[in-house]
Amino acid sequence: MESDKQENNNNNNNAAGSDTANLPEECVAIMVSLTSPRDACRLSAVSSTFRSAAESDVVWARFLPSDYISLLSRAVHPVRYASKRELFFLLSGRHILIDRGKMSFGLEKSSGARCYMLSARTLSIVWGDTPQYWRWISLPDSRFSEVAELINVHWLEIRGKIQSKLLSGKTKYAAYLVYKINGHGSRSFSFQPQETAVIVGDHISNHTVSLANKDETCRNTIMFRNFLRWRGVLTLPYIEDEDNDVFDDADDADDDETVDIAGSSHLRIDGWMEVELGEFYNNEGENSEVEMSFMEVKGRHWKRGLLVQGIEIRPKF
Repeated sequence: MESDKQENNNNNNNAAGSDTANLPEECVAIMVSLTSPRDACRLSAVSSTFRSAAESDVVWARFLPSDYISLLSRAVHPVRYASKRELFFLLSGRHILIDRGKMSFGLEKSSGARCYMLSARTLSIVWGDTPQYWRWISLPDSRFSEVAELINVHWLEIRGKIQSKLLSGKTKYAAYLVYKINGHGSRSFSFQPQETAVIVGDHISNHTVSLANKDETCRNTIMFRNFLRWRGVLTLPYIEDEDNDVFDDADDADDDETVDIAGSSHLRIDGWMEVELGEFYNNEGENSEVEMSFMEVKGRHWKRGLLVQGIEIRPKF
């Protein structure tokens, strides 16, 4: 009795699989196009019919932006492709330069959501055109022809903007400052944390971050506060460094003045660093301005050695 039941179930499953396999390829292609790029790749392993359908232009045209032809017309270099599938993987594998090389565009591989990167030249950098404070150089590992190099400023303010209608709807995004720090520049960012923000309409997402190496931040904080103690500005006890075995007492001495560093830097696969500026949800059909900023204007000390490639806006999962 039990074996008969199992056999019936197997027959039903085989019949269902056979029915699916016998569907016209055009119908299968429409079904697959209603999924996602990741699912389409998985479904191609089901059968030869699914594989053929999953590789068709009907499917991959659905995953490309509706205005992809217009976007490609803005490319610095011609984009050549033999199929919509090939174009999708080209755009999701690397960004293409658009708008005379001032911006780059790509797609997020698993969802097909749009990604942009604004070059440093498109950003508003306070004193950015003053040679004694900033200079513009070329680096072989940069996506863009120019990057901004910080020479010396005490007022550090970088801002960028993008229209939300350029991004994919119903998608959570985050903005990232893409940068490097050369020489001993990291030390100049260890005295005071930096502040970031992403503003879209009434929505504000902000972080306190630090581009400095953590050990340098701790050591310079101790040196700075001991200096203030010596000047009589603070009444905290002196704090020595870890070589004198009382470094860990720093946490106990300044609990009331600790700044929560929410954002941390990460190494990218292209060799640059990035730090999140904030996040936002982009609704379908929204047409707002996304404002992004990275600032350090409170410390009033001189900062140097920062290399800015740009700000990247991409989906956050």
